Amino acid sequence: MSQPPATGVKRLSRPAIAWRVGASVLALAVLVAGQIVDTDDYFPLGSLSQYGAPKDLNGTVRSVYLEGSFAGEAEPAVIGLSHASTGVARGEIEGQLGRFIDDPSLLQSIADAYAQLRPERPQPEVLYLRRSVVQLVDGHAVGEPEILTLATWEVQ
Repeated sequence: MSQPPATGVKRLSRPAIAWRVGASVLALAVLVAGQIVDTDDYFPLGSLSQYGAPKDLNGTVRSVYLEGSFAGEAEPAVIGLSHASTGVARGEIEGQLGRFIDDPSLLQSIADAYAQLRPERPQPEVLYLRRSVVQLVDGHAVGEPEILTLATWEVQ
């Protein structure tokens, strides 16, 4: 009798199988714990509840943004909150909003980053951290947004 041709496939040893099964069980346990406790602390093996909760169709939508006053311009202009324009994303500002409100001088670091990232453009003289609040009715925006100035900083 002849032997079957070799396929080049190696079987995993028992310790290799045990290690893989153990890692899978541990990952599944962390995922289940994150869902039960409803926390994002174990991300990406945790709850992503901020995406799974329904929003009030008759509530409000609040959005933080940054404006700057530039020399020779009558009105402040919106400055994008992104890594490309200011070196910081909107979510990072929103996550530390209380700090910026309590200490507007923190806006200086954003002005400095803007100057480094956009040296060819005019630099802002004053920064305004603002929040737009839009009222929803049946999920649609109604009326003009309410604009709140949360912090103001004269750029150094």
